[in-house]
Amino acid sequence: MSRATLIAASQLLLAVLLVAGVWIGLPSRWLWVDLPLSALALACLVIGGGMLAAKTWALRAVRVLLWVELTVGTLIVSLLGLSIGQLAGSYGPVGSGGAVLMATIALLIVPYLVILPALLLAVARKLG
Repeated sequence: MSRATLIAASQLLLAVLLVAGVWIGLPSRWLWVDLPLSALALACLVIGGGMLAAKTWALRAVRVLLWVELTVGTLIVSLLGLSIGQLAGSYGPVGSGGAVLMATIALLIVPYLVILPALLLAVARKLG
């Protein structure tokens, strides 16, 4: 498997995971969550397809997308971390239960929106 195919496959997989996480995993609709994450999923789908089709614009676009993924992932994990501290500190034992839930969500996000984009940036750098 070539590096470009690896990046394309990972972006297509991330698109599916984002759509499933937002539209199936979340119990209620929040426009400020649904819209940006759905747009990120659409970008992953389009750029992943462009990488598979070896389009000339795809390599530059995937680098920008990977930085966006890394930024969004870091922001989400940071906000969840702040929420964990606030819940645990303000609401005692009940807040600790919510904090455990938030920590679990953060741990599920880290591999796909922080670690994977960072690794793929290193791979994309070697493409050209």
